[in-house]
Amino acid sequence: MGIRERLSGNEAVAYAMKQINPDVMGAYPITPSTEIPQYFSTYVDNGEVDTLFIAVESEHSAMSTCIGAEAAGCRAISATSSCGLCYMTEMLYVAASDRLPIVMAVVNRALTGPININNDHSDSMGARDAGWIQLYAENNQEAYDNYLQAMRIAETPDVRLPIMVCQDGFITSHAIENIELVETEKVREFVGEYK
Repeated sequence: MGIRERLSGNEAVAYAMKQINPDVMGAYPITPSTEIPQYFSTYVDNGEVDTLFIAVESEHSAMSTCIGAEAAGCRAISATSSCGLCYMTEMLYVAASDRLPIVMAVVNRALTGPININNDHSDSMGARDAGWIQLYAENNQEAYDNYLQAMRIAETPDVRLPIMVCQDGFITSHAIENIELVETEKVREFVGEYK
């Protein structure tokens, strides 16, 4: 039986990451995805995961960290939004062309022009041809479920592609909703060991 909880979309994704217990997280915070690495770094600090949390100086470096980790045989994750995703674009193509199954949370936000913090999908739509699979969540439950599924899909030998798990910035990312979580043991069994 699932665990009933009330979480924001960002908390739900960070909790999914915790349950998966990846090897490496390359992280550079950008609104509205900032809470994901914030929550996850707490799990790292508390010893709830064995993840090497690498706080870098830019989004480009966050994706470079994930690429290096995956190329070395580690399960790697990240999170970003808006112009941060644009700044990663060069490395998105590298990750996809090298068939590295990185799973990244993307909290959709408009691109700056002149400044815009509202939700839209211009960030992930701008990266739609970079070779990444994209999953979109309508609510917090889907954000959580999609993240768990994405890890398994990305690492399937016939797929071996990176995946963006997208949710609406400020709408699902910060809104608290009822959610049903899967027990951690079942999550780990479903996702499996990284090969």
